[in-house]
Amino acid sequence: RSNQFAFRGKPDCMKPIAFALALAVTSFAQTTTPLFELPAPTGKLPIGTARWVVTDASRDEIFAPGKKHDIEIIAWYPSSGATRVPGSISAPYVRDSMEEVVSFARLARLGDAFNGLEWVQTHATIDAEPAQSPARFPVILFQHGYTGLPSSHTALMEDLASHGWAVLNLIHPYEATGAILADGNVVTFTDEKNAMRGPIMDVLNEWGPEGGTMEKITAAADDAEKEKLMRGYLAALKNTDQVVKRWTLDAKYALDHLPKSGAPGRIASRLDLSRLGVAGHSMGGVAGAQFCVEDRRCKAALNLDGIPQYGTMIDTKMPAPFLMVYSGRPGRAGASDIIYTRAASKYYRVDVAETLHLDFTDMNLWGGPLRQRGAYGKIDPARAADVTRTIVREFFGQEILKQPSALLSGKQPMTGVTVVEVKK
Repeated sequence: RSNQFAFRGKPDCMKPIAFALALAVTSFAQTTTPLFELPAPTGKLPIGTARWVVTDASRDEIFAPGKKHDIEIIAWYPSSGATRVPGSISAPYVRDSMEEVVSFARLARLGDAFNGLEWVQTHATIDAEPAQSPARFPVILFQHGYTGLPSSHTALMEDLASHGWAVLNLIHPYEATGAILADGNVVTFTDEKNAMRGPIMDVLNEWGPEGGTMEKITAAADDAEKEKLMRGYLAALKNTDQVVKRWTLDAKYALDHLPKSGAPGRIASRLDLSRLGVAGHSMGGVAGAQFCVEDRRCKAALNLDGIPQYGTMIDTKMPAPFLMVYSGRPGRAGASDIIYTRAASKYYRVDVAETLHLDFTDMNLWGGPLRQRGAYGKIDPARAADVTRTIVREFFGQEILKQPSALLSGKQPMTGVTVVEVKK
């Protein structure tokens, strides 16, 4: 009956054509359906976004012999108007290329589960004029995890920008799932055979003993034993050490070589690097902490579940306050405390119940087969985003903007979130 009704009045020869068109329309609707809706920013300010690439001519690209090293930056910042101006473009969630997502899905055998990310929109306008006031914006430099998806931190960056921050999302080509180079080419963390690039595997292969070692460290009652175990593990991470050094140099170079012209130049001229916070997820959090050990421009640092703390902090003071966010991963909570308690000028430890490593990214909001594979904790996706954004916003607000935090002081706790200022 439904078919007869659908084709009523059409000659028989038109029925296959009409049916094909119906299928095409249905298929188009499915392929253009956004995978999820990005949470609205909690601040009142409209948001702009701009991107640029800088090339460090003093360094060769280890992943592409014969080329120099590129660093991509995507900025999020308060813009000048609450409504979009004629001709302005709303920024897509996957900013550079869907290869950022497809390369990951292909390697993880996820099929087309995340293709709908192509149609997700942000709350930001590309190349929007920066807000007229204040004259300069406080800055947060953010770095993704190792082989991480740069776009998967957009909810956090938009939220910070809506509260007045300029956020620089620092992207490391070849070591992120996708990035754009200075020549416009897109590169991913996989090679022409869709396998993980060799230098990346050299790093990941060093991490084999990590889980067992962290379990021993967190179980040890004696600080001397914790330190011995940590030093023994860190001493074997030759390739990982090079990543930390490379990413720290990237952060320094990006801040030292800000753009001068166009939309990137307009936002760069408004950055107040005397109020600089550094944050990141996983390896990005670890590398950010190392940057703050070495560079006095850093006024505060935050690590979203990057365990353990590689680099030189185990032997070096960090003259800046630091906050470490631990997920509920078994055998990991507190693993790096032996380092942070002694190194940071002030150390906050935050534990978030019912979370796993990816819950501090947008990926929990994506759902899909990763949920079936147990990649996320039991925490509600919207709540995970809210917790992450609140922790980051409150910490940098207190330590850089000098706005006392109700969360960090315990006056306004969040369910499932334990905050402790660890005393030396």
